[in-house]
Amino acid sequence: MKSYNISYPLKDNVTTNEFLAANIITKDSYSSNLILLLLTQIGERYYNPDYGTNLLKYVFEPNDSLTASEIEKELKDTVSKYIPEIKITTVTFDWQFDDEGNPISDNQLNVNIKFVYQENYFKDEGNINIKF
Repeated sequence: MKSYNISYPLKDNVTTNEFLAANIITKDSYSSNLILLLLTQIGERYYNPDYGTNLLKYVFEPNDSLTASEIEKELKDTVSKYIPEIKITTVTFDWQFDDEGNPISDNQLNVNIKFVYQENYFKDEGNINIKF
C-alpha cells in the first residue's frame, strides 16, 4: 500500500508542471507527516487543538540532559498518539556545532530523529533533522 501526500517543505513539481510536489514513496510520506506534526504548535490546528508539539518553548531552555529528556519524551508521546505507524528509535541533539561546523548559539536547537515505520508487512527506517 503506497502512501500519497504533499511533500514538505512545499515546492513546485517542475517535471509535471504541477503546483505542489507530492510524495509517492512511503518513506518520504512518513517523513513529511512527521515534520508537519513536530513543527505544528499545540493549539494551532482548528478542531484538533491537541495536535502538535511545544518544541519552540525549548529553544531558550538550557542545553542540558534534562531539556533533552523532556524533548525526547514529548516527541515520542506525540508521535505514538498521532502517527502510530512510526516508532522513534533515537533522538540526538547537536549542542555544539551545526552541519557546516559553525558554533551553535545558546538559543538554537538542533534535533536529529531516527525512526522506524511499519505499514502491514513493509518495514523501513528514516531520519529527519529539525533546526530552530
